[in-house]
Order: sequence, then structure tokens, then C-alpha cells
Amino acid sequence: MRTLLLLGGMTPDVTKLYYDIINRAARSALGGRHNAPLYVYSANLETMVQYAGAKNWDAFAKVYTDPIEALSDKVDAVVVSAILAHKVTAQLTQSLASTGVPLLHIADCVAAHLKSQYPQVRTVGLLGPQITMLDRDDPNFFIGRLEAPKNGFKVVVPETQTDLDEVNSGMMNEVTKGAAAVRPQTKAMFIRQANKLIERGAQAIILGSTDLGFVVRQEDIQGGVIVIEPGAIHAEQAAKWALQS
Repeated sequence: MRTLLLLGGMTPDVTKLYYDIINRAARSALGGRHNAPLYVYSANLETMVQYAGAKNWDAFAKVYTDPIEALSDKVDAVVVSAILAHKVTAQLTQSLASTGVPLLHIADCVAAHLKSQYPQVRTVGLLGPQITMLDRDDPNFFIGRLEAPKNGFKVVVPETQTDLDEVNSGMMNEVTKGAAAVRPQTKAMFIRQANKLIERGAQAIILGSTDLGFVVRQEDIQGGVIVIEPGAIHAEQAAKWALQS
């Protein structure tokens, strides 16, 4: 099995989710006492949020390029277990350029999953931090990658600034602190916002934070609209890639 560098985050809950999924896949495929060979680096969420809020993406990227540069000769691929952290994909890819080690991008994994499992879905709704919902011009980030010609999805996000602010506040003030910190009214808000996206044509709802999957579940969304949890999909696809050795 090939070795992965898991850049944790940005919360420990998500790092654990990836670790558990990848190791379950290894044990299922290889049996017995097997587990996945992983290097894990867990970033401090508070530091990363401060950098993101200040739009200091170079400092944000350096938190991850330091372990990449230290470990790139020991791993076969890099997995970043946070959607927002893919904002610095260009910097991470540049750090890996001379090594031949790939970055397994979360948006590519989500796109492949949708095409394979739900080929009828072409329009998706996205809820997450405001940075993720609004930045569709960066071809290396999340929406840009999903809407690129090779993937061809249409992504809809909350329509008004009030809705965007409401979702962002729920994400940054509650979801990032763990599922136990999310109030019932905040969970209800996410469900209400998801339903607004469905009314505008979303055939699936993408939880645009790897932590939001701890809060909103498939059973919360009515009408058979698919809920996509990118973190779990990303981890499963990374494990599948690692097992192809």
C-alpha cells in the first residue's frame, strides 16, 4: 500500500475521520492486522482561521508546505483534509513540483464520485465558509475545479449577502468548534438554506466544509435530494488510490 501524507484539518475531528476511513479501507482490503502507512500533520485551526481571515494565504500555505518539504521523499501522495485549505492548492502543488508526488484534490474526488454514482446530477448546491462559497474564479480551488470543463458541474450558493453571512457565521462560530457546539437553531438554518438551494435547482447538496458532515445528514434533507459529504468521499478515494500499489 502506498504511503500518504495527511495534512490534518483543519479540526481534529476531521483529521480523525480521514484517519479512520483510510485505515478501515486498508484493513478491509488487506485483512488481519493491516493498517495504512500514513504521516499525519495536524494544523492549529485558530492559526489557520486567522491567516484566512487576513487573506494571508502565503502564511497559510507555509503551515502545510513545511511538512510537505520535510516528508515528500517519504510519501507517495498528499491529502489535505479540509476544503478551505485547498485555497492554497497552487502553492502546495508548486512545493511538490520537483518531487512527482501528487496532491489528491478534494474537488476532483467529489466530481468523480458524482459522475460515477449520480450521473444525472449536473447542478449542485454548496454550503460552507464564505471564502469557499464566493471564490469561483480560482481554477485551483473548490467551485472553480467543479465548474471546470473537465468536470462540468454548475454550483449554486446562497443568493443574498444576508444568507451568505448567516451560513458563514454558523460555520465559523459553531461548526468549527465541533458538532456539540452547534445549536439546534443553527442546524435548522443549514437545512433551511439547503432547501433554498434545492428550490433554485440544486440536485445535490455539497457540504462545503469537511466538518459540516458532522451536523447535517442525508436524513435531514427531504425529497430524495442527495447530500454529499466531501471529507468522507475524499478519504475513501485516497484510500482506494493508495491501495492501487
